[in-house]
Amino acid sequence: MKRLIAISTLSIFLMGCTASKEIEVDEETKNYEGTYQDLYIQNFATVVNSGTERYGQGNVFRRHDPYRLNGAIEVYPGSVYEPDMPANLKEGYTAKITLEEVNRHAEQAKEIFSITTTNLEEAKVKIPNEPGKLYRYTVEVRDANNAVKDVRYDPLYTTFDQYNMAMKIMKDVYKKNETITFIIENWGPNYISYSKDLEVFKKKEDEWVKVVRQEDPGFVTLPLKIETAWSMSYLKLDEDGDLIMPLENRSIVLDRYEWEEGQYKLKIQVGSAKHPYTLEDTFRVE
Repeated sequence: MKRLIAISTLSIFLMGCTASKEIEVDEETKNYEGTYQDLYIQNFATVVNSGTERYGQGNVFRRHDPYRLNGAIEVYPGSVYEPDMPANLKEGYTAKITLEEVNRHAEQAKEIFSITTTNLEEAKVKIPNEPGKLYRYTVEVRDANNAVKDVRYDPLYTTFDQYNMAMKIMKDVYKKNETITFIIENWGPNYISYSKDLEVFKKKEDEWVKVVRQEDPGFVTLPLKIETAWSMSYLKLDEDGDLIMPLENRSIVLDRYEWEEGQYKLKIQVGSAKHPYTLEDTFRVE
């Protein structure tokens, strides 16, 4: 049985849906969580990362990739942040490590932790157990003459309580030979991942019956990934999964199925390793 729901507060661009547009969905399914967000994480991150661009002119730390300028690192509340660090400091060098809570403009800093050390193993820092907080993690390296040799600022934020995202089959009706595609959109502020162990069901009378997916035909050579603090692997639902940044989306092909005429439902887990949500959407094959 179908019903109409009006999504009046969502500024979504999934399949051209716009605010106040009525979307027909199956009564048994829910293909979104939360609502579209007006984010400030990017502005906060840009301010913090720009500090590294301006002042981090030494060769102690690896430079950030340009695309990360408006990106921040999400950490779970109460976790330990492990930054990317060189194996050792040069003889006579010291590192001052500071964690500060800041506002959305990276201002009004409140010091949480500070240490000066020659041992970069001590660069790890315990994050306060509060969701939705913004932090600036700073490492300043000085030589034996107290001259600054390099500086790095990492923008961090703790996972917000509310996840906001949507999953939508790209078309309501497909032909048997058409490629079926769905899209996952992250409305923020948290990063999200999705499980590749998705499920498809076919409507038979009054029941949803699981459709068997064909086996993967072979191995695919994936590019080598170097794990860094920016990888945020602890957030992923699958070990080899992808992260979708806030305000980004991912288009995925629903492959390895033999389609027959009828009504289908896609079921997939989206969110993070600690906060998985089940999203569902329906479509028809004619």
